Amino acid sequence: MILLSIVIVNWNTKDLIVDCLNSIYSIQDYNSLKEKLEVIVIDNGSKDGSVEAIEKGFSQTILIENKANIGYAPACNQGMKISNGKYVLLLGSDTVLQDSSLTKSIEKLESEDELGAVGCKLIYPDGRLQGNCKKFPTLKNAFYTYLSLDKLNHDYDMLWFNYDKEIFVDQIATTYLMIRKNILEKINYFDEEYRILYNDVDLCKKIWETGKKIKFIPDAVVIHHGSYSTNKARFKVRKIMYEDIFRYFHRNFGITAFLLIPLLTLRLLTVSILK
Repeated sequence: MILLSIVIVNWNTKDLIVDCLNSIYSIQDYNSLKEKLEVIVIDNGSKDGSVEAIEKGFSQTILIENKANIGYAPACNQGMKISNGKYVLLLGSDTVLQDSSLTKSIEKLESEDELGAVGCKLIYPDGRLQGNCKKFPTLKNAFYTYLSLDKLNHDYDMLWFNYDKEIFVDQIATTYLMIRKNILEKINYFDEEYRILYNDVDLCKKIWETGKKIKFIPDAVVIHHGSYSTNKARFKVRKIMYEDIFRYFHRNFGITAFLLIPLLTLRLLTVSILK
């Protein structure tokens, strides 16, 4: 019986995905989970030799090859839907697992039935803490964010939290999020209408809506190199991002979300001109 399925989406991150897979198969956790673990990599049409590297070095990995980049959420859904584990770990391709990260997460889910998912402590390669917990955003938080008034989002960004204790949180980044498979089936996985942004926020919200909770646990530690910067996104991609932003707030706050349209439009145009 498979206890844990690890689902990783890759797109042109050959060196990083190799390091990530090496960490999975080399940490102490792997020895205890070896017969109960499956690793699923969904490659979104990489052109950098990622597929060849995975096939050559990690034959035990289940590899799904997409001919094109179909997006993060749809690719994750491909992996999650074929997974056989009691638990599913969404893992970034730019991560390096540390010893006990997997077993600590599984132990927490096994011992606390009220939990639907757990997240871990993320650190940069140099050891600096990387914040990955937030509250669910309100419309006020959206205005502060897209007016670049980040200091006013102190509570939303949980800047008061030192990541040194267990705590229930609204949302944790899907860079590392271990979820019960039966919960994923109940909420129908990622909503693929969120093509770039807010798919993770929506997923966490749906987990809470099932009556289960999400917990941050500091004992599980993972190195995260950091993802592609949205500041470098071209106009077409950035337009999709802003459509996702509006979609989330419209669905959760109704007609009042239309107040965001002038702000998002101005920000989109301003950033595009500055680029």
